[in-house]
Amino acid sequence: MTRFPCAKPRRLLALQQAGPLSSLNAIEYVEVLDTAAPTPELRQRVLHVRLVRPVPDGLDADNVVVDGGERIPTVAVEWAARGDSPEVTPELLDGVDEPDHVLVVRTADRGDFSTYRLRLVVGPESDLPPADFDPLLAEAEFAFKVECPSDFDCARDDECPPDRPSTPAIDYLAKDYQGFRRLMLDRMSLLAPTWTERNPADVGTALVELLAYAADELSYRQDAVATEGYLGTARSRISLRRHARLVDYRVHEGCNARVWVRIGVRGDNAVTLPAGTPLLTTVPRTETRLTPGSKGHLAAMAAKPVVFETVHSAILHRDLAEMRFHTWGTSAVVCPRGPRRRPCAATTLSCGPVTSSYWPRPSPPPRARPSTPTRHGAGPSVSSMSAGPRTPPGASSSHSRRRTLSR
Repeated sequence: MTRFPCAKPRRLLALQQAGPLSSLNAIEYVEVLDTAAPTPELRQRVLHVRLVRPVPDGLDADNVVVDGGERIPTVAVEWAARGDSPEVTPELLDGVDEPDHVLVVRTADRGDFSTYRLRLVVGPESDLPPADFDPLLAEAEFAFKVECPSDFDCARDDECPPDRPSTPAIDYLAKDYQGFRRLMLDRMSLLAPTWTERNPADVGTALVELLAYAADELSYRQDAVATEGYLGTARSRISLRRHARLVDYRVHEGCNARVWVRIGVRGDNAVTLPAGTPLLTTVPRTETRLTPGSKGHLAAMAAKPVVFETVHSAILHRDLAEMRFHTWGTSAVVCPRGPRRRPCAATTLSCGPVTSSYWPRPSPPPRARPSTPTRHGAGPSVSSMSAGPRTPPGASSSHSRRRTLSR
């Protein structure tokens, strides 16, 4: 005889310990008569179903189902009766105590080597357990061929999985290095209470600080992505350009501030001004020309002036720094609206914002010749007003009175 205990021992133990406090019945185990059967014809065909409480009246073959096999899926039940009923012969209950707690079941055939399941149901057309039976303990698994020689171990591995650690309480406001470091150290205090070292030279502390640094970097990048993802919060020019391209608008690269600079030349030789020459805005008590790295240059840079650089290289001539022209007796010269041009080889300019009071009025020569040859390719000319001896009080030159004359 082989006994197959219930597969849910904890629930069965709780039901047994409840005693009179619970009226639920359940299958405690199933025994298969094999070599202990009274006749060879009954081997592996008689089952003893042990219940926690006495077998209820009316439980018969219609309430027992044996299924789950591989080669023989379902085994028919010939009859089933309570152990103390007259239908059960004493040979079938040899060595069985409390026969009123045993349901004797005889099957029509023997099952195969697979694992079967015995279920107690309300009737042939229902899968529900009988009344006053525990729904989880109203069935049990067993095998007909358990006493046959086999190389397999039939013991079931029914170990409970280990308890999962509790989910840590994550502080989503920790977004910097100090916050991540504190969060990880607090978690380690719960998982490893014996580790209390906080020295930066400790390996564990070094790993925690390394992870906090990496988390701080990732947090910064996440915030940067969220910031640049909206037009109202974007701070990078490339992000603004990409937002504008979504509506088919292309933003130009733009350029730095540009100004006209007047440079004086000493001597009659031409001077080459290379591209990229730094030019500083006015710094009080500073020389006009500074040597890079000199004491005066360092002092001027300490005043934080605005630094410009020449865009193109240029060849400077002293005779092109200033051009005087005669007004032919006119008291005031006014340039009309519209474009203003000057001839490349002209002796005089066609107009200019100057007055005849600036220079004497000599008699005009029959044919004016330039005192110095005109240099072609010098680029645009900038004319400006400057204060003279007869300039009215309060009048001065301004940026709005400078004009560019293209050649």
